[in-house]
Amino acid sequence: MNWKINEITSLYDISAHTLRYYEEINLVVPQRGSNNYRIYTDEHLQQLNIIRDLRKLDIPLEHIKDYLENRTVPKTLHLLKKQKLSIEQELRNLKEKQNRIIERIDTLTHSDQLIEGNCKIIPYPDRYVIVSNDMDTESENVDISLKELYKKYQNKLPYLDQCMFGSFMYFTPMNGYDAIQHQVFYYLDYHSSPDSMLIPKGSYATICYKGSYEKTQHYLAQLKDFIVENKYETAGEFFETYLIDFHETNVEDEYVTRIEVRIKDAK
Repeated sequence: MNWKINEITSLYDISAHTLRYYEEINLVVPQRGSNNYRIYTDEHLQQLNIIRDLRKLDIPLEHIKDYLENRTVPKTLHLLKKQKLSIEQELRNLKEKQNRIIERIDTLTHSDQLIEGNCKIIPYPDRYVIVSNDMDTESENVDISLKELYKKYQNKLPYLDQCMFGSFMYFTPMNGYDAIQHQVFYYLDYHSSPDSMLIPKGSYATICYKGSYEKTQHYLAQLKDFIVENKYETAGEFFETYLIDFHETNVEDEYVTRIEVRIKDAK
């Protein structure tokens, strides 16, 4: 039995454009009648059935084309196993995205419970970050530096823009106070890149504040005083994490920043 293109579009609920594209890439090539109309046969319907079923499994057309031309039981098994691995990877990626969303929800949910200026010691596990090479970024250029870092790694770490971020802080004496330069970073879920850097597990002296980044100097000084008063010894650089910023709110007073530094022999 033969079918015309309009009958096929109705039967398979696909567009004439899609059928013409299949013909263009030599996936399903109909015969031509005496009037040059496209004629589809039972064999073409078998091909379209296979394509429909494999596309439901998100198998790419280029793989389907090779499969149609060389169809055997071993090849079918290989194709399905390959797609199974692909789906498993997609599930892992979705799980990572879900974990990041849960983390963001938790941060936003508990932000109103934050006690601003409360210094405390918090134990943290190993944390991994991907870090910019630029160690002297001015405060007003932190966002630009983060964009540059994301651009550098967006192909290797495509989910990077969904991760939390922050910056290491370096101090330069200037006119009676310490000017701050930044080295920005993105947190990673785990050691997922050979370029990642470890923020080691341990006890961290921390302080959080809400609002403008102009408060950084004030709360940094408060955290340093806390460390001195308790006779703690630092074991690394100070760094800050931008828990809530312009990505989540237009209201600057809702921004939340955490400053921390690892300490030795915390009691």
